Amino acid sequence: MMKIKRQTRPLILAILVYFAGCHMSYAQTLTITIGEYPPYSGVQLVEQGLVPQIIRKAFAQQGIKVKFVFMPWARSFKESEKVRYDASAYWFCTTERQRDYLCSTALYEETAVFFYNKNNPIPPWQRLEELDKYRIGATRGYSYTQEFWQLASTGLLNISIMTRDEQNLSMLIKGRIDLFPMGLLPANYLLEQEYPNDKHVLSYHSTPLMTGTLHLLFPRTKPTSEKLLKIFNDGMQKIIHSGEYQTILNSTKTK
Repeated sequence: MMKIKRQTRPLILAILVYFAGCHMSYAQTLTITIGEYPPYSGVQLVEQGLVPQIIRKAFAQQGIKVKFVFMPWARSFKESEKVRYDASAYWFCTTERQRDYLCSTALYEETAVFFYNKNNPIPPWQRLEELDKYRIGATRGYSYTQEFWQLASTGLLNISIMTRDEQNLSMLIKGRIDLFPMGLLPANYLLEQEYPNDKHVLSYHSTPLMTGTLHLLFPRTKPTSEKLLKIFNDGMQKIIHSGEYQTILNSTKTK
């Protein structure tokens, strides 16, 4: 058996400690910022909603635990840049965001449509410019589309920004705004939970404002981001192939 020279032992020990440290750095609990968007995410929901369940399952494939910190959406995005957070969930992977963040594989796809009050029916639309005479609600921190915000900034669209979706739905029910864009699943969920006696007064246009995929974002400034991105994407592939991913989606959509 070959003997290790005394002078090489400290070097070998240092190498072992280094790799042990690298392994442990990914065995600890990750902290991810997120906002409320039931049933996709919510601090009061079972297992905090669909998205936290998916993210936890994916990271669990490598034995990694996840803690979610809920905060308003706009703040959730800004806070993700700070040292104490590892990533932010869950966002459209726009060109602008890709400059500062690494985008994970898609968590799910969402289509946003315009809801309106049946007592104030809005004609079907094809171009956003056609909606220039209506009062449109929006929720702070949401992406919607670049065209949507450009038309708002030039005054071609009359946009009223609120902090929460519930506020916009309430205003739509009361006739204080004419249109409000939102995903079908979360809109129907909120109407059922918060406005069961008024939900019948609302309808929506089938023309989508947008259809896109939502992602987990990792700040490019953090040295761990590339490794965590790979770990997460690998975990997503595993739960997709195992059927766990579809099981989560199905359970949420049938509640």
